[in-house]
Amino acid sequence: MPFTQLRFHCSKQQGRTFHVTTVANSTGEAVVQYFSGQTDVQPDACGSFARVENDNSVLAGVCDEWGFDGASYYIGKWGHGRDQDRLYIYPALQAHAHHWTLEPSGPKWECDGNWLDKVEMSSGDFWKVFVR
Repeated sequence: MPFTQLRFHCSKQQGRTFHVTTVANSTGEAVVQYFSGQTDVQPDACGSFARVENDNSVLAGVCDEWGFDGASYYIGKWGHGRDQDRLYIYPALQAHAHHWTLEPSGPKWECDGNWLDKVEMSSGDFWKVFVR
């Protein structure tokens, strides 16, 4: 299924809301290519997305500190240098601080937080990825 835009949306009742959509430019297109497996080059985070009105996350405001490439953190890139699970395990992260992740084997379900927050799951918490 071809698509040209991604939207990440998560919210925790006892936390914050991370809600961003890729923009219609070459930087946003690089994000789509990365997460659809067309390339393994981690795309730049800053300039690749727009915050949706209800976003109150810390993560969206520190895009220059996102990412991990297997050797270094804070590289300003989407992703965690992973392969098949790149869309749901740390697609957006600020190391040791704020993350988006859905790692059921962990279990880690983080929305602009991390495992140290000890915020339990609540009814109404959600993680969604949209394509169009």
